[in-house]
Amino acid sequence: MRFTPILLSSILASLLFLLSQTTRAEDKPLSLPESQNQVIKITDRGLEPRSLEMKKEDRIAFFLNDSTDSLVTLELDFGSHASHCATENLKINENGMVRSIKPIAPKDFATTCFHDAGSYSFTVFGVKGSPQGLLGSIIVK
Repeated sequence: MRFTPILLSSILASLLFLLSQTTRAEDKPLSLPESQNQVIKITDRGLEPRSLEMKKEDRIAFFLNDSTDSLVTLELDFGSHASHCATENLKINENGMVRSIKPIAPKDFATTCFHDAGSYSFTVFGVKGSPQGLLGSIIVK
């Protein structure tokens, strides 16, 4: 298997995030990646933020399940834009959709890369009290 530089940077970012989670939750609050403007938190109250703006150079967005006990799934529409990397619990489909292949548990996350400027809509399913899903967007400048 060949790894592209973008995939390697996604894997490295994911590993750094996981390393920050090695202490018990009782010891310290959940740590986020250094650049918090690339994180969408899925909470019991909704998405924080609902619309995320990021620079094309940022490339990677984290979808962090910060809910109490919801198992969530993600559906992200890349449309005609390229998508080359995602964490193992996301599948990149040929039709431009990136979907969860297994639920994202509380305090777990998924990441994906954005290579092109544009607007990307997404839906998070499984948050209690939101049967139609939570709608959000990522705008890459």
